[in-house]
Amino acid sequence: MANYGSTITFGGVTLNVTSATPTKKQKTRKITIGKSLSQVKIIGLSAQQWEINVEGIVTGSSLSTLSTNRAAIEALDDVESHALVDGIHDGNYYMTDLSFSDSGDRAGLSYVYSLTFVEE
Repeated sequence: MANYGSTITFGGVTLNVTSATPTKKQKTRKITIGKSLSQVKIIGLSAQQWEINVEGIVTGSSLSTLSTNRAAIEALDDVESHALVDGIHDGNYYMTDLSFSDSGDRAGLSYVYSLTFVEE
């Protein structure tokens, strides 16, 4: 059985992943419309693609570094495919459904995020 790498990167940005849920789905044709990714199912296509739901945490040694690290992840939500390297699902993926939980409980020390990677 394969193992996740000790460092997970997307578009060259290191991610602190707390959970990942990969799912195989029918491969789709991807179309970019404005700032949205549309996926079109093709009848009779037997190929599959990975969709990986990820939860993680952004940290930083200062407020400035924390903001910079968060901005690096937000910049990858650009409807372009980027290289994902996790040791199992390595390939090119789109980022979709990025959200941050901006809770006061974290006292400005970290951000919790969730997103979905869709295989190219």
